[in-house]
Amino acid sequence: MGLGAAFEIGTSGLRIYQVATEVVSENIANVNTAGYSRQKVNLETSPPSTHNGFPLGTGVRISSVERVYDSLLQKQRVDAGTTTGYDAKRSEVLQQIEPVFNEIAQDGLGASIKDFFNSWQSLSNNPSGRVERQTVLTTAQVMIDQFRYVKDSLSNTIAMQDAAIPVNVDKVNQLVSNIATMNSQIRTTEIVSGNANEMRDQRDDLIRQLGEKIGISFTENNDGTTDVSTSYSGLQIKLVSGIDAAVFSTKFNPVTERTDIYYVPAGSSAPRQQIVPVGGTIGSIITLRDTTIPGYLQQVDQLAYTLADKVNTQHQQGYDLLDSAGGRFFSVDSTTPPDNSAASITLLVSNPDKVAAANGPGVPGNNANALAIARLADANTMSSTTTFAEYYETLVAQIGLDVQTAAQVYDQDQAFMKQLNALRDSKSGVSLDEELTQLMKYQRSYQASAKLVSTAGEMMDIAIAMMR
Repeated sequence: MGLGAAFEIGTSGLRIYQVATEVVSENIANVNTAGYSRQKVNLETSPPSTHNGFPLGTGVRISSVERVYDSLLQKQRVDAGTTTGYDAKRSEVLQQIEPVFNEIAQDGLGASIKDFFNSWQSLSNNPSGRVERQTVLTTAQVMIDQFRYVKDSLSNTIAMQDAAIPVNVDKVNQLVSNIATMNSQIRTTEIVSGNANEMRDQRDDLIRQLGEKIGISFTENNDGTTDVSTSYSGLQIKLVSGIDAAVFSTKFNPVTERTDIYYVPAGSSAPRQQIVPVGGTIGSIITLRDTTIPGYLQQVDQLAYTLADKVNTQHQQGYDLLDSAGGRFFSVDSTTPPDNSAASITLLVSNPDKVAAANGPGVPGNNANALAIARLADANTMSSTTTFAEYYETLVAQIGLDVQTAAQVYDQDQAFMKQLNALRDSKSGVSLDEELTQLMKYQRSYQASAKLVSTAGEMMDIAIAMMR
């Protein structure tokens, strides 16, 4: 091995430590870049050569520029993001519903039901009083308005969730398309031995964002691409397959009055099929739209129907000031189940004299029927187990508990996600102290390699001079 070999070793050191410095510089520049994974240079000795029968090294070379990355931690973050996306939307919507049932800050449906039956109690004290009779009609109308307010508020919330589906589906389309595009770029770059670390970081962030929208699983292929899929009816549906992306679409169903979601799997030319996504923001929206809020609404409708039915039955047994038998006091949707009772309930009596307070004709001072209707407030009229007030209070308590539980679960999700992000930062994040230490080490190595080149050059000059 001659001076030329020493010169080449020093020159290779200059090149290698220049690249190493560039990698450190990239890390430092991206210290605040979300989703960036720290890169490190792995060095190894160059293949040795034989000189006078002895193997001698030929310098240093870069074996790889490695992305510091934990695939298990990435999966945990995606799964946690799916759960957080679901619970965040649930907590947000339930908090929007809660004020509708807030009986402390304002007089709501519960107070109006109580006032309605109290007005019958007041009428029983003065059966022929026109003021008391008018109060019965007024409180009845207030109660009807409250039923409609609750019904409209819940129905509007359902409509808002339905309207949010196309927007979120468009975002899913954008994400799966971008992931497929990144797959293509990564595969092309790595085929020619290029470095695709930054593109891999970008793809990981896209997968994480997709996981917040819909429950997914993903696997990396040998060619550097990542396949992404979701589950529906026990089947795995390809969202991204290599460089192909699934296509989602939405269509309003006039029968159910709901927006349905359709898809064509990645890499398929089959006709589109319907899907009900599970998990993530979209899964939460669908659950709220189709199950949670309709469940509350069904209980409000049941309360409106039963109250109107019981009052009608008792009012028809009485007589008014005109000695006429009492008719139906309310008009209400009589379908089973009473899906629209809270919205359809109306007051059929407009003349105070038509309020049937007596239990027989010709006895204007009789209060028996007014008293019977007033007593309905304390009777177990809801499924023969609870009163109207208890039934409504149970609903309010259930909603309050659901709101509180959803908020607590979301807080726990955030704490877990914060812990996972901290773990990722400790492993893959950039530490300025560590990078500056590496920078100083590579700088000194570069200086030493330069000194080696300079020394080898001087020695070569001396050798040439001796030959002249």
